[in-house]
Amino acid sequence: MRLNQLTYFVNEINAAIDTGKYRDISIKEVEDHIEREDLIPYLRDRLGEDVDLSLLTPEVSEELNSKLLGIFGGYYGQERRKWGVENNGLCLLIAWSTEIIQQKAWE
Repeated sequence: MRLNQLTYFVNEINAAIDTGKYRDISIKEVEDHIEREDLIPYLRDRLGEDVDLSLLTPEVSEELNSKLLGIFGGYYGQERRKWGVENNGLCLLIAWSTEIIQQKAWE
């Protein structure tokens, strides 16, 4: 996964949040899909035409999900304390993607 693919993902999730349509996506819902390793297909289906995740190949999607799963495993239950997120699963994705960037966990 390259940095531009990760920032692309963040921008698309941010655009979805800005629509105001997805306040009902909970942290648990997002974490469940991370655990099932089907986050990107879920987001494509759930967010529809409000996002374009076409640049995320299956390989990139798998790598992103794996990195998110690593954060989930290390910080489950600490979302509010660590990132200030407690209501919106999409906001959590932005926070965790930013964490991946800060860890420099890309090619």
